[in-house]
Amino acid sequence: MSSALPAQIVSMMDKFGRYEWYGESSGLGPEEAWGMLSTLWPLRQSDPAGLTAALARQVTPIGGWAAYGASRAVAELVGLGFEGVDAKAVLDGGIQFLRQHGVPPLRVRGYEWSRWVDTGGDVNNWLPTIPPPPSERSGLRELAPGEVRHVATMTADRDSNTIHVCRDGSGAYLALIDAPYSDDDPTRSRRQWKQAASLYEVFVNVGLALQSPPHWVSAELEPYFPLPRPSI
Repeated sequence: MSSALPAQIVSMMDKFGRYEWYGESSGLGPEEAWGMLSTLWPLRQSDPAGLTAALARQVTPIGGWAAYGASRAVAELVGLGFEGVDAKAVLDGGIQFLRQHGVPPLRVRGYEWSRWVDTGGDVNNWLPTIPPPPSERSGLRELAPGEVRHVATMTADRDSNTIHVCRDGSGAYLALIDAPYSDDDPTRSRRQWKQAASLYEVFVNVGLALQSPPHWVSAELEPYFPLPRPSI
């Protein structure tokens, strides 16, 4: 059955995996990405188990983006159930790729996380975690009266959400999200996201919520992420 796969299947799955992660910034447009996937549709219709077995045999052992692309291809073509030994092997290959590249649980798809939990995994053993600095040695610079401090920018997009910290009238420390109102309305506004009794606590809460550093973080906030920046 492996001969039924296109000769360039590894390259195809590599490109598809990158597209699934990065979107059009991968250099691939949706028409080309789904056009590649459509070449597997006849086999999916005639022998879905054979398609999955062939991918498990020819692509998953290669690892890298190709293995991730194969897992996404099976999800799109065959479904999210991943029934059978071969389908689970393909899915496990995709999960291994994510872990190898430090992808935090927050960015793992639901069906991938379910498989991880089913195989004995949890949030604590997905990746080794980094404890925050002790509060007595945090070295955080206290907020000046009325100061609203920018501590993170989520993406490289010009309209990216940003995160700021400040104090409210009662003296509580807040983390605020500054974001456009909607995709259609670029008007920005700030809303409260986290609240704590100290600047240290609010930094810990922000780090735990985001799990790993986004596009930009201040030097102050960097040590509070339990996971390192992903390598993809």
